[in-house]
Amino acid sequence: MIKTPNPSEVVQELFSHHKEILKNINQESVDVYLWLKNEYKKGNIKDNTVFQFVFRSYYRLDNAGLGEKLKRKYFELLNRKENKLETILHGLYIISTDNGNNTVQFSFATKLLHTIDNSKPIFDKEVSAVIHKAVIGNNGKEKRESAKRIYVYLENLYSILAENKKINIIIKQFRKKFNADVKTITNQKVLDFLIWSLGKLKNK
Repeated sequence: MIKTPNPSEVVQELFSHHKEILKNINQESVDVYLWLKNEYKKGNIKDNTVFQFVFRSYYRLDNAGLGEKLKRKYFELLNRKENKLETILHGLYIISTDNGNNTVQFSFATKLLHTIDNSKPIFDKEVSAVIHKAVIGNNGKEKRESAKRIYVYLENLYSILAENKKINIIIKQFRKKFNADVKTITNQKVLDFLIWSLGKLKNK
């Protein structure tokens, strides 16, 4: 496996490709994200079928073979604002997917956490391509522990990136392009957009 980059290497990669990265983010992605954020703030999304439909589409829940029972549990956790990663991972793990497997849904868990607290990072295959980390383990417990380690790493990385002068230049360019101040989109979410876009470029 490729060595995990240190924060300065991530900074350099983001800064070197920032024009491509920003070009690769479209207005629709930002607009739908903001709609979900604002709709969630209204509360009681358990029965909000429009919110759930848009959320499933935006974060690709329907493409993952989760099954209706698991997705129902997911929105129950989101509705009650469950903010502990371990509890979310365990709650989703004990429900089988469509093909009968019990799986560690780390990426979807981070999207749930971010919806509750917009300062929390998101992990997916694009982020994985940038930080060269993936969930490993021989069983559910080992995989959940691996996921928690990755999340701690991500939170630390985002904290470092948010203080970096070069990264703040890109964040300002993002805010100008999408007319989004810090009250609209947190710095951590801007970083998520940037790292996601870089990962998408790397995965091409």
